[in-house]
This record gives sequence, C-alpha cells and structure tokens, in this order.
Amino acid sequence: MADPLLRVRDLTISTSQRELVHPLSFDIAPGERVGLIGESGSGKSLTSSAVMGLLPQELSAGGSVELTGEEGNLLDRSERSLAGLRGRRMSMVFQEPMSALNPLMRVGDQVAEVMRLHRTATGDAAKRRAVELLEQVQLPDPRTAARAYPHQLSGGQRQRVMLAIALANSPDLLICDEPTTALDVTVQAAVLDLIDEQVRARGTGLLFITHDLAVVARVCERVLVMTQGEVVESGTVEQIFTDPQHEYTRGLLAASDLTATDERGRLFTIATAAQYPGTATDGTTASGTDPESSPASAAPATEGARTTGAAAASAMGTDAAEAEAGVGSDGTGTAGARDLIEVTGLVKTYTRRAGLFRSHEVHALKGIDLRVREGGRMGVVGESGSGKSTLLSLLSGLATPTAGRIRVGDIVVDPTDDRGLAAMRRDLQIVFQDPFASLDPRMSVADIIGEPLQSQGASRSERRARAEELIEAVGLDRDSLTRFPHQFSGGQRQRISIARALVTRPRILVADEPVSALDVSVRAQVLNLLADLVDEYSLTLVFVSHDLGVVRHLCSDVAVMRSGEIVEQGTTDQVYDDPAHEYTRALVAATPTLQGAF
Repeated sequence: MADPLLRVRDLTISTSQRELVHPLSFDIAPGERVGLIGESGSGKSLTSSAVMGLLPQELSAGGSVELTGEEGNLLDRSERSLAGLRGRRMSMVFQEPMSALNPLMRVGDQVAEVMRLHRTATGDAAKRRAVELLEQVQLPDPRTAARAYPHQLSGGQRQRVMLAIALANSPDLLICDEPTTALDVTVQAAVLDLIDEQVRARGTGLLFITHDLAVVARVCERVLVMTQGEVVESGTVEQIFTDPQHEYTRGLLAASDLTATDERGRLFTIATAAQYPGTATDGTTASGTDPESSPASAAPATEGARTTGAAAASAMGTDAAEAEAGVGSDGTGTAGARDLIEVTGLVKTYTRRAGLFRSHEVHALKGIDLRVREGGRMGVVGESGSGKSTLLSLLSGLATPTAGRIRVGDIVVDPTDDRGLAAMRRDLQIVFQDPFASLDPRMSVADIIGEPLQSQGASRSERRARAEELIEAVGLDRDSLTRFPHQFSGGQRQRISIARALVTRPRILVADEPVSALDVSVRAQVLNLLADLVDEYSLTLVFVSHDLGVVRHLCSDVAVMRSGEIVEQGTTDQVYDDPAHEYTRALVAATPTLQGAF
C-alpha cells in the first residue's frame, strides 16, 4: 500500500471545559476515497476543520496531522503557513455554498482568485483557466456562468462552482463536508459523479463527510463510523455496510432503510435497531447514542398500528381487490371519501425585473390539476424550481393565483377574503423545512404552540392545556414547554413545529420538506411521528419532498412536478415501479439506495 497522503494520529478537539473529539487516528492514501459518517454532533465536521486548520478560536486541537511532503505537525503551523496549503495542497467543499462564496464577486473571478493567490496562474491566464474549470464541472454555458454572481445560479450550480474552486490548483487532498445534503436527487447524482470523476482523474485523496449512507456507498471505498466524538468502526464500505460489528453502525443502517418497518409499520431507529432484520444483531438494544432516544420519543404516539398503501385503502372501506392494489375507485389510495383539496387549472406567473427597463415572466405553475381525498396521503415530488413551493403558497392563501381555482374543504381560497382565509387556516396547517427559522426564538415552547389559538379567542389556561396535550403527543415531556427553541435539537424543534401545526385541530397537514435536513435516525423518528399523528387525528396529509424514498414510505399517492407542471401522478407503487414519464424514471434512477449496492 502507498504511503499515506494524510496521517492523523490521536487527534483531540476540546473546549476549556470538555473534550469534544476523543483521540482518533486514520490515514488516507493518495487517490483513496474515505467516508466519515455519523449524526450531527458526532464530531465529523470538527475533525475536518482541524485537518484544514479552520477550528474556531475557542476550540483547541491536540495530537498530530501530517500531510506527505510537508514537514512536521500541521496543528503546530501558523495561520499564514496553513493559508499557503489551503487551496493548493488541500481544499474543502462546504455544505452551503452561499455561505462560502462572496456574494459581491463574479463567479469566474472567485475561481481565478484562488489561482492568483497561490500563483499557479495570473492575469488573463487565470480567467481563461477559470472558464475551463467551470466547463470541467459541467456548468452550462461556462462563459456566461463566469460573469454571473452566486445568487444568479441554482444550488447545484453553486456547488459546482465550489468544486471548481476547490480543484483549481489540483490539490492532493479534497475534503467534502455534506456537499449534497440540500440538493435534489438528480443534481446530487450529477455532483457525486463529478466529484468521483475529478478525484479519480487527478489521483486526489478524498475525505467525504455525510450522514447519508447511500451516498457513501456510491462514492467511497472505505468508511469511518463516528459517534460522540470517537470512531467506533472502520473498514471497507462493503464490509461495514453488510456486516457491521458495532451496535451504533447497525443503528445507522437500520434507520437509513426506508423499505424496512417493524410489525406496526414503523421505521427502525437507532434505539430500535436490535429488531432490524437487515443486519445480524446480538439481540441487545442499541445503546443510547441517539440524541433523542427516550421512552417518550421511542414510543409511538398512538397504540394503533399505522396503515399505508393497500392497508390504508382497506381501512377506509375499499373492496378487497382494490385494497390489495392500493387504489380506490378513482385511482387514488383512499376510496369512498370526498375530495378535501381540489385544484383546477392553477396558473401562477411572476414578473421579474431583469434590469432597469427590462423584465421577464416566470411561469411557476402552468395549469395544475390536483385532487386530494379526505384521509389521503399525497406526496408531491420534484426538483427545486418545479413549482412545489409555489403550489403550497397558493394552497395556504399566501399568494394569489394568476388563474385557476383552489378549494380546501368547503372554502374557495381567496387571499382577499380574510374571513375565509381564517376559516381555511383552521383546517390547513403547514410544517416547514427549517423549524428554527419558523419558531420565534424569544417565545417559550408553550407560547409557540398555543399562539395559533389566540385568534380563536382561547384563554391562556385553554392554550396551556392544549399545548400540554400536543407536546406529549409529539413525544416530548411537559417540562419542554418552559424552554426556548435554541435549547432543542433539530429533530426536537421539528416535533415542536408539528405540535403547533396540530393545535387548531386541522383536517389537513401540509409538510414542506420536513425531514430533509435531519439525520437518518431523527428522520425515522419524525416520519414515524407524522404517520402516527395522521392516523390518530384522522388527518389528510400533503407531503412535499425531493426525497423519493421518504415519499414512498409515507404516502399512498404521489404527484411528480417538473417546470410548473404535474407530469405524472398515481399510487406510489404504480409511479415508482412503472414510471410512465422519462422525468420520473430519471428521478427514480438518481435516488441513491443501499439496496443492491453490494
């Protein structure tokens, strides 16, 4: 085996009070692709920051980090010395490119800048090389992209720009920290293929950090499993994913598998991984490494078994043949119920300024027709820009359609009708993607949950009683009501958002990418919670996501959106197993899975 490119020995990361990353050691050989996986708070990003010399000032690192060809321990280097290495010998691609790119600087200039700083190219040569790099990362029309500002590019395009910057000086080591977490499946597939292609072509060592095991299986050869600041297992990807030895690894694998459920139809979590049939276990319960595992969060919100697909249809009175097929008399999964949401000929056109005297029209929705049966579970999938968020805005009365009609229950949605909107919003509530942005940081959890009841004239004691009921329904204890949003984890904040959405006893729950930013085990917990609450409160669910696996697990029906149109809809089994539209086939093919990876 070749001498290590990167050699990490007994690396520790600490605050003045405690050790966050316990002594860990690993090597990366030239051209080797290594994955570092684990949940938020496990120490993955801190480890990569220490290697790059980018730790915050309040943290200190011990041990040694050595890069072949460089003398001594990188942890002992000055910032000036490390700056000479970053971008030249080692580079990093961050999770959120908008926070890493200069919003006031053209994209081409930012790519050229890293070459000028390290004097690998100057002047016009750097500009020409920047365009070549943008072309290599497969940006459409790279010359035009070079003249654009970051906000003028899509998320996937910005991530390609970050990759071009990282590879500009052909570094020996590339570190990718969750580079595809927020990307659509087809864009994610393209970026992953691009990273793999560029790393192989250049012989670059890769450290790929993620909580998505399917992504690691696609990109990496070897994997390190990290939890609570230490690496608990390492080996080849095939070895770790097919024969995991540590209970935490088994828990991650169980929580990642959206095709496996227990006898109640619930996803496995790290706390319930001992019952997961996909890997061998010793029969013991996984240790409490799940940041949210507790008797409350591990227990279902309702004792009744959840029903999806064919079982849901059967429970709603569909005849035996239709129940087995998972469809009702109208082709949906919930026969015998009326349409609770009816969207007809929905059009939304925006006018955007393209300069001082120029403007252009953006056709966000182009005549959408959609029906959701009472008690149904409708998934809406599609990439960014497909019109999903616009559809939700119109459904909730936050925007006015250009043409078409929306009926929610007995109310025709009209943003100018305040009384009608108030009545509609009692029936329809939304759970957003980012709970931290949607929760007032200055309000206690009790006030956050009870706030929607104020407009209904509920007294303070009534609001408190309802908040106590809902906080327990979402698996948190009553003591949580006196705390504030920043005192909770991401998954717990999402539970609080769900409690607030249910406080008005709505008939319809709309969830907008509610689990896309969550770790796999927390994702499983929230999906289990949503399924239980939909059953317990007899809710109609509209679930919007770009994650096809999540939608297939939770929803009985699905509508596929692209460029403002619904290109295909039907039962999830029908659409996923036999997609009729080429775009749906592309989405299904681009979705990374562990099944069949080995």
